[in-house]
Amino acid sequence: MVRVSKPAAQRKGEILDAAQTLFVTKGYQATTIEDILKAVGIAKGTLYHHFSGKEEVLRGLVRRTVDQAVERARAMAASDLSALEKLGAVAASAQVEGQSAELVEEFHAQDNSEFHLLSIVEMVKGLTPVLVDVVSEGVEEGVFATDDPLGTVEVLLTAGGFLLDVGVFGGDAAEVGRRAEAVMRAAEILLGCPEGALSALGGGQSGKRQDGKGQSSEERER
Repeated sequence: MVRVSKPAAQRKGEILDAAQTLFVTKGYQATTIEDILKAVGIAKGTLYHHFSGKEEVLRGLVRRTVDQAVERARAMAASDLSALEKLGAVAASAQVEGQSAELVEEFHAQDNSEFHLLSIVEMVKGLTPVLVDVVSEGVEEGVFATDDPLGTVEVLLTAGGFLLDVGVFGGDAAEVGRRAEAVMRAAEILLGCPEGALSALGGGQSGKRQDGKGQSSEERER
């Protein structure tokens, strides 16, 4: 076999792409390093040049998935929308879809709890500076009233990230909806905006919170 040399970023991307497909179709635990090597068509040394092992590959996928979501969020935050509209747009853009969403669903497996937790923490850390800017902008516009945008965003993202993830707390559509309404009201209180301001922005969808897979709790029950 002729060895093909590729730029490091391209080769790393190919490894991540192949691993993501395998983790979704076979499951993380069932996928071996040899499966990834075969899918990419590389030697073991090439993979270990970029990743220390299968766990590091999955960590790389978590980081890539979060980075993509944060990039979409930044685009929404840089738009011409009002601060209140940006808040809703950023939250919506952070939802993952397609194969990335299927990968997040794989995190819900009991043996993958470490990576499930990592995905939530990394998303909170990635979205925090984006939303801090949006909230600060809202304070300047007079639609928010908080003297601690950073603390407010950290509390709300952490609460939403865990309470509204059915892979962590479980619950049927009604229970998830109840938690979503509670988080929404807490957000309005902490941001200092009128009651109903954020729920109106959500178009009445607050009771259909997603599980990180791009599915609502109601869709999971069907």
